[in-house]
Amino acid sequence: MLGYPPDRLFTGCIMHELSLAMSVKDIVEEAAKSNGSTKVNEVNIVVGSFSSVVPDALEFALEVAKKGTIFENARINIRTEKAVVNCSECGKDTEIEEFNFKCSSCGSGAVRVITGDRMYVESIDIES
Repeated sequence: MLGYPPDRLFTGCIMHELSLAMSVKDIVEEAAKSNGSTKVNEVNIVVGSFSSVVPDALEFALEVAKKGTIFENARINIRTEKAVVNCSECGKDTEIEEFNFKCSSCGSGAVRVITGDRMYVESIDIES
């Protein structure tokens, strides 16, 4: 059997974001159902800068996932959240932009990520 190359190259990140978009769809539909809603107006999502989620790819995937659903016409807002680590040596919080996990105050590497490492649905505006 002969294969034909696709019109555009496969981008693996789209598949990752599509599965996340389908999970968001499930969350939104469950929230609407449990509140007896007939319409979803807006969905607010937070994407951490260290979450491995590409906001543009997620936005595209959500447009696909919401077709034919209760939130097909809902506005989707994606807000990015910067990564912040907390130092166990000096107790200070440091905003980081690269994968340089060190405290900016004391230089210690004994830090833990406290924000910016996840994606979540922040709020859903629904109508009854």
